[in-house]
Amino acid sequence: MSRIDAPGSSPLPPDPTLPEPDAPAPDLRVGTTASRRTSVSESSASAPARNELRPYDGPSAPPTAPRVPTHAEGPAVSARELAALGGRLRAPSAPVPEDRYASVRAHLTRGLSNPFLTDSDVKAAHAALGAVPRDAYLATLERMDRDGLLSTYVSRMDAPSRQAFLEQAASKGVLSRRPGGTEGPLGMPGRPETFVNDPKLPAALRDAVNAHATDMGRATVVAYDAYLACYGDAVAQAGSLQALRALGPPRPLDLRETSLGLSWSDPQRERYESEWKAGLGRPRHSLVQAYEAVTARAQVLSGQRPAGAFVSAEVSASLELLHFKSETHVSARGTTDRETQAGVATKAGPLGLEVMTDAHGKTEAQLQVELGIASVSRDSEGKVELSLGAGSHARAQASLNPRTAEFGGGVSLEVSDKASQGHATLKLGYGLRGLTPERAALAVRGDVPGLFSRPQDLDPGVSWDALPAERRALYERQGWTREEWAQAARR
Repeated sequence: MSRIDAPGSSPLPPDPTLPEPDAPAPDLRVGTTASRRTSVSESSASAPARNELRPYDGPSAPPTAPRVPTHAEGPAVSARELAALGGRLRAPSAPVPEDRYASVRAHLTRGLSNPFLTDSDVKAAHAALGAVPRDAYLATLERMDRDGLLSTYVSRMDAPSRQAFLEQAASKGVLSRRPGGTEGPLGMPGRPETFVNDPKLPAALRDAVNAHATDMGRATVVAYDAYLACYGDAVAQAGSLQALRALGPPRPLDLRETSLGLSWSDPQRERYESEWKAGLGRPRHSLVQAYEAVTARAQVLSGQRPAGAFVSAEVSASLELLHFKSETHVSARGTTDRETQAGVATKAGPLGLEVMTDAHGKTEAQLQVELGIASVSRDSEGKVELSLGAGSHARAQASLNPRTAEFGGGVSLEVSDKASQGHATLKLGYGLRGLTPERAALAVRGDVPGLFSRPQDLDPGVSWDALPAERRALYERQGWTREEWAQAARR
């Protein structure tokens, strides 16, 4: 069947020859009909004929595809190295410098020339590691760990050299820090600064990080013990309840195993936490003792004797009707209370009456009944005493005072002069003191604030003069004044 061409068009071959691979791409721009005809004619004239014979120059080159690396061409990592890296491949680092590694190995390997590792060997190895470039430091530690040198190096370190090694590793970018807390008043230690114990680190390096955290925790416990001692001294020197309240309550030490930052999935977490807790130690002072010191000092400043054990010594002398007595109480907390009285004493048969006045003008009366070798006395303060004769000059006594919550006993030595009607007595005793009924009643009341608590009447903005008389007397017993109340109300 003949082909029908359009009038005026140029005939085209039925199978045009494809361009060569290296030929430039044809111009596909759209032009006029004449230009298209001219370009087609020129291409037809320049193209070789279909049946042209040319010498064979070999098969044409296939198109190149992008090369995809296979897994076999990746970095060769052994199973032990992969386990040391935590199952994750890290970016390739610089090669380990052989000269530095040889120096480290020479100082950490036992042999005939070096049978024992000394502190100088540790310092020399530290200096050699310091000369390792930053990008090759981790690879050097990993190689030391595989060769067993890193564990030997860490085991020979004391606390200062261990910290120097970890500081070096941090400067090389291998370790990161966990920031610590700030210190408080009176030397209260903050949270210690440690290094992050990453599971991807070599095992011996992780042991060094945990040992350093134990050292820092132990130093924190020692500093906390010094803080409690300093706080106790400040409490003893407080001259008023306002000064005692300004100290604030003793602060507890928040030192827990969570400060190590170990994750629950870490296989070494339990071992590291148990080693850390076992190495902390315990302070000699305790938070309970600090609170007891505050309570005892508050009782002394409020005019009361502190609770606890005490010893007492009393010296009395009388001449006819005149009587003189001096009594000293020393509590187990070291507080001393001394009282001196003078007055008159009279006796009629088995009954004896004694009226004494102290330096503050306070009067105290005591009635005594003698029943042979036994005698019973009671004073105006509620103290009841029973004494038994233990010879011509010695007596034993037991006493009880419900008002002051005191119970005790002791012995006394008596010397009498019938000619001058003089009498001298030395009485030594011991006892226990608890909470008075008044303080026990205040302790169970919910509307009575503690020494360091904010009174609830301050929040509504009640002024000092607007307080009921009973409430004002309660706050005055705790040392509050109009000036302190106004300052606390403005805060």
